[in-house]
Amino acid sequence: SVVNFTTLLYTIKFEMLGCRKLARLSPPSLSRLLSHYKVAVVGSGPAGFYTTQELLKSTSSTFDVDIFEKSAAPFGLVRYGVAPDHPEVKNCISTFEEIASQPNVRFLGNVAVGYDLKVDELLQRYHVVVLAYGAGSDNSLGIPGEDAPGCYPSSKFVGWFNGVPDCSSLDPDLSGENVAVIGHGNVALDCARILAAPIEHLERTDIAEHAVKCLRERRGIRNVHLYGRRGLLQFQGTIKEVREFTKLPRVHLSVESDNVEDVRALIPQIPRNKKRLTELLIKHANTSQPGPDDIGVRLQFGWSPVEIQTDSSGHVSGLVLQKNLISGDMMSPSITPSSEHIEIPCSCIVTSIGSRVIKLPGIPFCDLTNRIPERESRVCEFHGGPIVPGLYTSGWARRGSDGVLATTITDSANTARTIQQDLEERGGVGVGGVGSGGVGVG
Repeated sequence: SVVNFTTLLYTIKFEMLGCRKLARLSPPSLSRLLSHYKVAVVGSGPAGFYTTQELLKSTSSTFDVDIFEKSAAPFGLVRYGVAPDHPEVKNCISTFEEIASQPNVRFLGNVAVGYDLKVDELLQRYHVVVLAYGAGSDNSLGIPGEDAPGCYPSSKFVGWFNGVPDCSSLDPDLSGENVAVIGHGNVALDCARILAAPIEHLERTDIAEHAVKCLRERRGIRNVHLYGRRGLLQFQGTIKEVREFTKLPRVHLSVESDNVEDVRALIPQIPRNKKRLTELLIKHANTSQPGPDDIGVRLQFGWSPVEIQTDSSGHVSGLVLQKNLISGDMMSPSITPSSEHIEIPCSCIVTSIGSRVIKLPGIPFCDLTNRIPERESRVCEFHGGPIVPGLYTSGWARRGSDGVLATTITDSANTARTIQQDLEERGGVGVGGVGSGGVGVG
């Protein structure tokens, strides 16, 4: 093979130069010594660090990895996107710190790739560039009033209670009796739990001081409404997150759906992992009203927001929702808007309907799918088109905001495997624009 022939040539060259220790290296060790690459990873969240970790495990090549991050601090959503009462989710930070401490890994913060540094410039200086910058833009509801003060995308609201500097001035109005959360995923449940949890529960966490002060002094909330447009079996949260509400003192969980009995009849057919969650939701369906000192957390199914109302100052004052008729197969139901509408007075709305990948200047991007076109982690010029040499993608930047940390670990391993396969198939020659060099930056 090309690698073995190159190894033989270097063995002879080392003998001629008198480098006997190098010449006596076994072919695999010498091949690894010669197969040294520079990699730029864009994004310092889980996908970036786990991809780096997998590359460093390689037994056939060595890597110098520069991790670029637009923020000053690393770790992405693990640092700023995890609820403060879920410290166990942040345990992976110790792994990331260990990776960052390796002599062949550098963290370069406050660098916005695509703006401060072009992707083409990275491709000229590195053998491999990995786009692992997540899905950093909130999806929009696309309804009137969405931009009014008092309506917050979940990334901003989570940033507020987690102490993200750019979000610390959010100052939500929590004095009203109702708060509306749009969405039925885990992030929506996190926001609802922070809004409803007793102050003594929050004070034991690392929640931002300005957030717990606001909740302690100004919270008048009696109900946290979580609205989802689909049915019980399409609920996106996990059983762990739902169960947490049942363990919080002075918090009353209720599930409101017109299709509870239809779903109950299907329980024997539901896959085991989804069955336990569905049984828990049904258990709390149409239950009694909250006690006088309770905050009600109301999971409401079959409602779509159609308008956000504002007061004379332009601030959020209410939410208008349209009832959806859910019919047919409950596993994959038909959803038909009805003529029924309700209005909920509220001064604070949090939207949590997913996020999308940001289009960076200089990289291929499909506006239709909001994705980076790729094939097995290799970035393509367009969907189904030719591969861009040396450019890869991993994590949410590759697949969208789908999956949990374990999904990202698997995805990162696959990306690293693809990179090493491409490098080996090219006989130790870099796949990016630097050929066999690789100069890096700085």
